[in-house]
Amino acid sequence: MKSHDMKKSINMEFIEEWIAENNFSKICEKAEQGDRSCALFINKFINELNMLHFHLHNKSHTRKVSFQIKKIEDLLGNFITPVGN
Repeated sequence: MKSHDMKKSINMEFIEEWIAENNFSKICEKAEQGDRSCALFINKFINELNMLHFHLHNKSHTRKVSFQIKKIEDLLGNFITPVGN
């Protein structure tokens, strides 16, 4: 595995762990209950995932893919996950 591929997989691990912890489900529940900040987050998150898919599908340059992963990572890191039900 090339070093830039290793970096990509390490960053993706953060995203996968975040999702596996059910954070996205909690945010979806809050959005359904009317939390506007959660609804806006979901919109941003899905848009960024779509952009990542676009770059991966079109075999874009590694820098573009890495930048998109970083954007998602930053988005997740900056959003405070709602607690409770």
